[in-house]
Amino acid sequence: MPMAYHSLRPVSAGDEAALRGRDYRVPPYAPGMRIGLFGGTFDPPHEAHLAACLLAMRRLRLDRVWWLVTPGNPLKNTSGLAPLAERIEAARALARHPRIAVTGLEAAVGVRYTFDTVQYLVKRCPGVRFVWIMGADNLRSFHRWNNWRGIADLVPIVVVDRLGPSLYASSGVAGRALAFARVNEDRAVRLPYLKPPAWAFLHGLKSPLSSTQLRAQRRLPAGSGHAGDGTGDAAEAADDDAGFGASVARTQEPERNLRRGTAGG
Repeated sequence: MPMAYHSLRPVSAGDEAALRGRDYRVPPYAPGMRIGLFGGTFDPPHEAHLAACLLAMRRLRLDRVWWLVTPGNPLKNTSGLAPLAERIEAARALARHPRIAVTGLEAAVGVRYTFDTVQYLVKRCPGVRFVWIMGADNLRSFHRWNNWRGIADLVPIVVVDRLGPSLYASSGVAGRALAFARVNEDRAVRLPYLKPPAWAFLHGLKSPLSSTQLRAQRRLPAGSGHAGDGTGDAAEAADDDAGFGASVARTQEPERNLRRGTAGG
């Protein structure tokens, strides 16, 4: 494959030049593998991303998790995002896990929405048992995603607990609409084998850390003491901003072996 990168989806010229072949390839797979898909802007990637994926990997016995770094979220203001190549490298530096692959394939494929990405991968990788991984905050807004019902019909979904949103995410529009397809948490290990729609809610990770909030803090002058970038309402900002340090610290010890790739799956 040529090393020169040419995106089918618009990215800046400088960013396009920085991307390399492995940045947009479909990661290695084999029929029968259980693979979690975790999408986002990853600007910046943070420990809650990793902790959520390790939790899903362990509970669902996933063989791999793919981090899908998108050029931009259609539901958010993306004018201040870091370059795609930079976000991909930052995600790889954080993950450093033998069973987590980071890719920017959405830019190369030319898709804009999660439904198109998932549909492409399901067709491209026959026999793979994909599961979409999302935080509880995303379940709360899932009904706003393009063709969200189509996503639920394509792959099972696992929702990972967060502080705040988990209290009412399941009672939102999508949670109520898909209530019939919810699987008890003690049966979540079967999720990759279930015909969609099927989803489960995993408890045990109480992390509200938000990339939106971290971007806001990154842009603030030193000593300003306040974060907020105007891209979400006050309730979302409050949900996304408190208590992460203690919650992730509690998850790191039981996940140590998974990070080393010596347990699970």
